[in-house]
Amino acid sequence: MKIKKETDSKLKESIEALEHALTFAKKIEEDGFYYFGISKCYETCLEYAWKFCKKRANSEGLEVYSPKDAIRAAGQLKLIDDIEKWIDFLEDRNIGVHDYLGISRDDYLKTIRSFLTEVKKLADG
Repeated sequence: MKIKKETDSKLKESIEALEHALTFAKKIEEDGFYYFGISKCYETCLEYAWKFCKKRANSEGLEVYSPKDAIRAAGQLKLIDDIEKWIDFLEDRNIGVHDYLGISRDDYLKTIRSFLTEVKKLADG
């Protein structure tokens, strides 16, 4: 089964949006609106990334039900290099969205930049 081109294009569009959003990172000190925009682009891109992994896994006959399952399957299929790093991206996103423990803006931006590097590899792979 071939992966829908639509999924691939949505992932690539979300990567482009995240890259663009990060160009405003220096402005977050002036206005928190920029931070929230960058965060939302990250959340969206991560969502498309794990769904892309899920579809690839399903096409290979693997059953995937959750984002963590999709990440583990992507590692098994060699779509990603570091499963734990991707799980950390997901956990940081959950903390950032729900603010359970709090995460500093600087730490969250580091996570987002690291994710961008990794998701580009996934999309190009």
